[in-house]
Amino acid sequence: MKNILYLSLALLIFACSSGGDDDNNNTTNSEFQGEWSGTFSGDDNGTWSAGINSNGDVSGTAYSTIFADNYSLEGSVSSSGQFQATFGTSSAGGEFTGQLNGNSGSGTWVNTEAMMNGSWSGSKD
Repeated sequence: MKNILYLSLALLIFACSSGGDDDNNNTTNSEFQGEWSGTFSGDDNGTWSAGINSNGDVSGTAYSTIFADNYSLEGSVSSSGQFQATFGTSSAGGEFTGQLNGNSGSGTWVNTEAMMNGSWSGSKD
């Protein structure tokens, strides 16, 4: 009888300790999930559009008016809205960084190879 009581107590403790932290480790970014678009300006200007999935992965394109070309945009957004994405290639590209808040976002971009930089802004479609 004591063994059954100890076993029941051990199972209860295990069940309570293993289920409590699941929500705290959740890395989904449902607030930012969806389609986004905007513009960038500075030494170059153009438009960008991207999708953000539930894991915070960013995938899209940026169109440069100066170079008259589309560049892939890949990156991530944290659950707090910190946005970081690279565009182009390692030899002809750069990086967007900034902050998303609710349905809008803004930040800066840099293309070190072309010695260009500027700002960007956008919103959730």
